[in-house]
Amino acid sequence: MEIVVASGKGGTGKTFVSSNLSLFLREKCKTVVSVDADVEAPDLLIALGGPKKILWSREIFESQKARIDYFKCTLCGECLNVCTFYALRRKNDKIFIIPEFCEGCGACKYVCPEKAISLYTTSTGRLYAAISMTDIPVVTGDLNIGERNMGHVVYEAKESAKELARDFQSKYIVVDAAPGIGCTVISSLAGADVLLVVSEPTTPSLKGAKRLVELSKHFNIRTFGIVNKYDLNETLSDRVDKILNIPILGKIRYDTLVVESYTQMIPLLKYKPRSSIACELSGIFERFLELIDYG
Repeated sequence: MEIVVASGKGGTGKTFVSSNLSLFLREKCKTVVSVDADVEAPDLLIALGGPKKILWSREIFESQKARIDYFKCTLCGECLNVCTFYALRRKNDKIFIIPEFCEGCGACKYVCPEKAISLYTTSTGRLYAAISMTDIPVVTGDLNIGERNMGHVVYEAKESAKELARDFQSKYIVVDAAPGIGCTVISSLAGADVLLVVSEPTTPSLKGAKRLVELSKHFNIRTFGIVNKYDLNETLSDRVDKILNIPILGKIRYDTLVVESYTQMIPLLKYKPRSSIACELSGIFERFLELIDYG
């Protein structure tokens, strides 16, 4: 079963929920694989204690860049006129390409009358799988600086996680999605069974969460919600279920123990398992597990 934890906005506590849910499922069911689908700024493995053992690592080649054949180029300048990323410059009677700016869109290749421009494939980043210090298999990735945060990289990460799940005989895959509702989040949701929306009682967070819920309807995914830091605005927290129109599993108050556990790279359920907030969180996960397995 593939569970996606998403927020529609950064900073709501999505990775906090993902890491602790992964630990909860490991201790409860002994079977879970986690995926960090935010390859632009991955931190799930860090939240789970960092890597204890690297299982594999491989480069991903999904980016394209333009290059110029100067034997064909006549310096007509058509390519300069269509590049909206300012990746093409003219200097000393020569047009050159700034690779860091090039998005590989192919517009320059299309308009070049001399067919002097071609596209080549280059490294987007790398994916790797590791066993975390909390004994959870994690698939994560690092995007190369300046490369596009492509949904295909997330697809590759999820497919790799499915292979790991088969190897470890894991029943659950927990996907920590990127913030927002861009192409990487869409890739995270594609093929998922359940979506867990993490929101906080602020207008920007609820606006992002509402857009995410609308997106989940397109994929026909069972969707639940958690209100994090509910005591920031208890009046608004009480209205979240009506605003998002999804079942709310529970509310988590603001607690400095969460910050402490994060800075120590230890999930809260392991860092202070007997604390009141850890008990609240475990209760939410218990209800969630009952609903997705038997509801």
